[in-house]
Amino acid sequence: MSEQAASRSAEASYDVIILGGGLAGLTLALQLKRARSATTVFVAEKRVGPAPDAAFKVGESSVEVGAHYYRVICGMADHLETQQLRKLGLRFFFTAGDNSDITKRVEYSTPNHDDVWTHQIDRGRFENELADRCRAAGVDLFSGAFIDELEPGQDGAAHAVTIVRGGPGGERTRVEGRWLVDASGRAGLLKRKLGLEQPPTDHHINASWIRLDGGFDIEEWSDDEEWINRVPERDFRRYATIHLTGPGYWVWLIQLATGPISIGISADPRFHPYESINTLDGLLAWFRAHEPQLAATLDARRDQILDFLTIEDFSYSVERVFSLDRWGLTGEAGAFADPLYSPGSDFIAYGNTFIGDLVVRDLDGEDIQNRLELFNFVFFQLFTPTLDLYRDQYQLLGNPQVMMAKQLFDNFAYFSTLAFLFLQGRTVRPEVMFELVDVIVQRAIPLLNRTQGFFREWHALDQREWEGVSVLTDKFTPEHERQNRLARTYDDDAEFKADFEENMSLVEAAVVVMFHWAARLLPEQPGEDVPINPRAISLKPERWEEDGLVDESGISLNAALELLPGIEEFLLDARGAQIAPSVSG
Repeated sequence: MSEQAASRSAEASYDVIILGGGLAGLTLALQLKRARSATTVFVAEKRVGPAPDAAFKVGESSVEVGAHYYRVICGMADHLETQQLRKLGLRFFFTAGDNSDITKRVEYSTPNHDDVWTHQIDRGRFENELADRCRAAGVDLFSGAFIDELEPGQDGAAHAVTIVRGGPGGERTRVEGRWLVDASGRAGLLKRKLGLEQPPTDHHINASWIRLDGGFDIEEWSDDEEWINRVPERDFRRYATIHLTGPGYWVWLIQLATGPISIGISADPRFHPYESINTLDGLLAWFRAHEPQLAATLDARRDQILDFLTIEDFSYSVERVFSLDRWGLTGEAGAFADPLYSPGSDFIAYGNTFIGDLVVRDLDGEDIQNRLELFNFVFFQLFTPTLDLYRDQYQLLGNPQVMMAKQLFDNFAYFSTLAFLFLQGRTVRPEVMFELVDVIVQRAIPLLNRTQGFFREWHALDQREWEGVSVLTDKFTPEHERQNRLARTYDDDAEFKADFEENMSLVEAAVVVMFHWAARLLPEQPGEDVPINPRAISLKPERWEEDGLVDESGISLNAALELLPGIEEFLLDARGAQIAPSVSG
C-alpha cells in the first residue's frame, strides 16, 4: 500500500470512518465515492506498504453476486478483465475409490454465461488496485494505522477513532465521523467493543491452505484423451474453482493470474481432526492419505510452497449488522458461514450495498430508520439460510449422487433467487422487497431448510460410490434461462416480481423431482401424478400424512418434469455412471 497518505494529516471530521483497508473496506470506500463524490471517507489499515501477490489472503474465488458488485458497482471490470482471471464455473470431483484416478471421479460443473462473468482474484493485486483508485477518488487512506481508541457514538453523537502510526509511541491521530463501519475482518473491532458477538454457530469446520508457485493443471494427472476432451478445450478445467471432495472434506484449487495456485482444505473434525491438518507436514500427509494425485504434485515441488496458514472453527455470527446509531459491520467483521460456493464476496456485496445506500440517503437528509431495520432483517434472511447450506452437510461430500442433487438445488436456487434479486438491484428497493417478503420467508427459506434435511436422509439410505461421468450442465436449460435473467434489464417491477415467482415455482418443481428420485429407495412411493408439497418432503413415510406431503396445492412428478427439461442430467444412473467396483463388489 502506498505511503502517499503519510505526507499529510487527516481531517478532523469525516462523513464515514472505515476500520480496515482490506477487500471489504476498500470496496465500500470506492463505492461510496462513486455513488456520492462529495462524501468524505477515512480508512485506517494496519498493513504497511503494498500487499504482496498471491501469498496474502484467501477468498480468491467470486461467484455471481460478488463479481457483479466488484465489476459494476465498484467499477472494477477493466481491472478484472485485464489483470485477473475469468473463472470458468465451480467444478467438483467427487470421491471414487482411493481418489488415485481423477478420470473415475464423477465430475460436475456449474454453467458459464457470457454476460455474467465471475473471476479468480489475486487478493494482493486486487487490493493494491482498489487502494490506488480510492486515493484517486479522494479517500483518505492511512496505512500502518493501528486502532488505539475506539469511541462509538450514541444517540446522534459522532464516532471517534484514534490511530497510532509508526509503532508504540508513534504519531497519534484522532478523527471523528458521522458513520463508523467495521471492515476489520475477524478482529471484529466494533463488534467486540459493542458486545455484539453471538455464541458460536453449530457449524464447526476447520481450514488450512497453501499457495504453490507456478500453479498446475489437473489435466496433467491423466493422459486419458476421452476424459480430457469432455470439456470444450485444453486448460478449460484449470480456470474453474476446482473442488476435490470426500467424506467430511473438500479441497479447493484456484489458479491465480500472478502464477501461483491456491490450495486449501475445509474439513469437519468429526471426520478429520484439526490436528491432522494444522501443520504443513500434517497437511501434506493428509493429502497423501486422501488426495494422492494432489499429494504427488506437492511432494515433487515442496520447495515451491509459498506459505501455510490455518484457522480453527471458522464459522460465527453477530447480533446485528446495522444500527440507527449510524454504524455498520461488513465482510468478516460481521458474520461468516463457510467458504464452499465462495459466498464471502457475496456477503461483502450485500453488506456494502446496504451500508452504502443508508449512508448516501442519510447524508442527503433522508430518514433511514425503516430502511435500516429492513436491511438488517434482510441480511439475516440471507445469512441464516446460507449457513443451512453447510450445517451438518459435510457428511454428504463423499456421496456423488446426493451431492449432484444438492448441487442442482443449491445452484438453481441461487440463480433463481439471491443472485436474481441482487443483480437486478432489488435488494435495496423496499417497495419490491416488501411485496416479495412472503415468497422469501414463507416459500424460499422453509424450502431450503427442508431440502437440506432431505439430503441428509437420502445420504443415510444410499451411500453408493459412483464413477465415470462428467455432468457439465449443458442439458438443463432452465438453469441457463435463469442465468439469462440475471443479465436482463427489468424496467417494470411487476415483470421482475412475476419472473421471481416463476423462478421460485421452478425451484419447487426441482425439489419434487429429486424427492421422487430418492423415494425409489423406499418400498412404496407416491404415484407420478400425485401432487407433492415440496416443503413437506422426507424419506420417512410414517411422517408423510402428518407433514402433509400429499397436497392439492403441490405439484406432481409428471408436471414438474414438463417444466424442467434436462433435469435428468443430474441423475447418475440415467447418465450411465457405474457403481464403483469396491462398493458393488
